[in-house]
Amino acid sequence: KSRDDIPRSKSRDNVSRSKSRDNMSEKVETTREGLFAEVDQCTSEMEHDAVSSVSASTKSPKVEEEEEEQLSEEEEEEEEADWSTSSYVFPTEQLPTPILETPGTVSKYVVSQHIPKKLQYVIQEMLTTEEKYVDDLRHIGEGYMEPMTQNPDPQVKNLADSIFQYFGQIYSFHLQTFKSSLIAAGTSSSPLKDLATTFIRHEQELEVYLSFMVHERRAHAVVEQNHAGVIADLERNLEDKLGLSACLIKPTQRMVKYKQFLDIMLAGSEDFEDLEEVTVAQTLVTNILNRSNDLCHLQALQLPPDCSHDDTGDLLKQCDFHVVVNNKQKRLRRVFLFENFIVFSKELPSDTDLKYRTKHVVGMHEIGLTPYSTQEPLKCHVWTPEATFAMYSDTPAEAESWSKSISNILWGQLKQIKRDRDMSRMRKTRGAARTRGAFPRSRK
Repeated sequence: KSRDDIPRSKSRDNVSRSKSRDNMSEKVETTREGLFAEVDQCTSEMEHDAVSSVSASTKSPKVEEEEEEQLSEEEEEEEEADWSTSSYVFPTEQLPTPILETPGTVSKYVVSQHIPKKLQYVIQEMLTTEEKYVDDLRHIGEGYMEPMTQNPDPQVKNLADSIFQYFGQIYSFHLQTFKSSLIAAGTSSSPLKDLATTFIRHEQELEVYLSFMVHERRAHAVVEQNHAGVIADLERNLEDKLGLSACLIKPTQRMVKYKQFLDIMLAGSEDFEDLEEVTVAQTLVTNILNRSNDLCHLQALQLPPDCSHDDTGDLLKQCDFHVVVNNKQKRLRRVFLFENFIVFSKELPSDTDLKYRTKHVVGMHEIGLTPYSTQEPLKCHVWTPEATFAMYSDTPAEAESWSKSISNILWGQLKQIKRDRDMSRMRKTRGAARTRGAFPRSRK
């Protein structure tokens, strides 16, 4: 190389070295910044942990108590999720087989041609199924009840008394009276009116269904607990695939089906006179079903020791709500509306007996009611100075009905308070007038 080229090559080397130094410095700076960022992050995490530990150690007893209560409620919710609250469906809530409104087979019962075809088919099915129902009752009575009640073993007799309480009255009533009365009314010249009159005339005998349906769950439990032995032998001898427990549901299903028949007859009645009679009969059967359902749930309610059924007054309504108490978690509760109290209860897990444990008891004299709003159609809201209860139903009609019932109770209380105040003022006025001699006392 020439002398002129040497300085140039050295200058090129110097430039390349400076560039490499710059690159190295940039890498070092980047690494240092990353390390500092990691250090800052670790420091902030340590400070956060320290602050949280200090705050946890300095929590007030009230906050700790609220957290413990929330944890206990969450545990309780987990326990509730372990079992199904709808494991047992009340027979009055079960739907029987649908009613045919067109003829499947030719019926042997001739119904008057003066009513619509639809109602003719319904009445024919009513009479046909009544005949089948009496056969089912005969199967239970002759196949199970009579052999057990005639058994020489006193334990078997006691078992029969526990299972077939009220059943014998239903069996004899339909076999001797009601079946023939329904057939005569359904094949008369005015079947709608005569059928409705038959239900009204036998109202007292039909009341036995109320007692039977209330007792039915206990009867099912007795059958399950004592199935091995005489009950299993009878089922085997009769070749009964359904079993005794399934047969005991038939009276309740029949009462539900009576209501379906009367509902269709009521919707299809054109004559005003028939409409009036059918309405009374339909109301009669509906009341029996509603009262039996209410009594079944009421018997399962465990009230606290300081509250008795004499104090609560009559039961007006009861059903399931999803309840939010003091803006906490929503929970499923069975709510009972009495004349004097609202009771919020929780269903206890059980395979045999239905039980409700009381969670809250609120006196009607201390509650307020938020008016029903269509903006929140599923909500019925009541409150006291200490707590709020937001009840969410499955249908808007149910929420509105409960709001109206509670409102009627509160208005009744206000009217009673006004009457008592007026009577008190009247007594004071008469007493003051008597002391002045305006109303002299009568001499004996």
